[in-house]
Amino acid sequence: MLINRRVALKQLGLITGGVLLLPACARPPKQPTIALKNLVINGDQEALLAEVSEAIIPATDIPGAKALEVPNFVLRMVDDCYDADAQKSFVTGLAQFDEEARKKIGKSFVDATPEEREGFLKGIEESTKNAGENASQTDLTKFYAIAKERTVQGFLESKYIMTEVLVHTMIPGRFNGCVEIKDKNDIQTVIG
Repeated sequence: MLINRRVALKQLGLITGGVLLLPACARPPKQPTIALKNLVINGDQEALLAEVSEAIIPATDIPGAKALEVPNFVLRMVDDCYDADAQKSFVTGLAQFDEEARKKIGKSFVDATPEEREGFLKGIEESTKNAGENASQTDLTKFYAIAKERTVQGFLESKYIMTEVLVHTMIPGRFNGCVEIKDKNDIQTVIG
């Protein structure tokens, strides 16, 4: 009887451990960090978009797309400003993007080196150019076109770029009203 009790306790311990580990193995995809009304994406897709944006505009001596939170801008723009068909193509293309990367690179886009990412993105652009303007676009090429366009827009319109990189003088600029104009070339110095 003592042996049967030990076997029973051992089996009970294994079953309990298995039940405790099961939720860790079968976890649902991460939730996105941004609340969206129309797009249905998970946290993994959000991370993929962040890596795509960073590959389009990487960090150099100025911050890249991820540091300036451009992927959130892209998602918000697609969620708020695109029609249902474009949103569906965007989400479908986002899912196809990583599948295509696995076929071409042999690994996930997130796990790829910067050189592999750049080569993969150039391949998508080349295939789009070779297909011609009249050819129907796939969801993958639609996704990439939207992501690239909105990444560049979000980067250029970010607070950091507008205040630290593209510093400009407010209109109307400076005015020197008490300057005598002797030559037509002096006009440029007067109006700045």
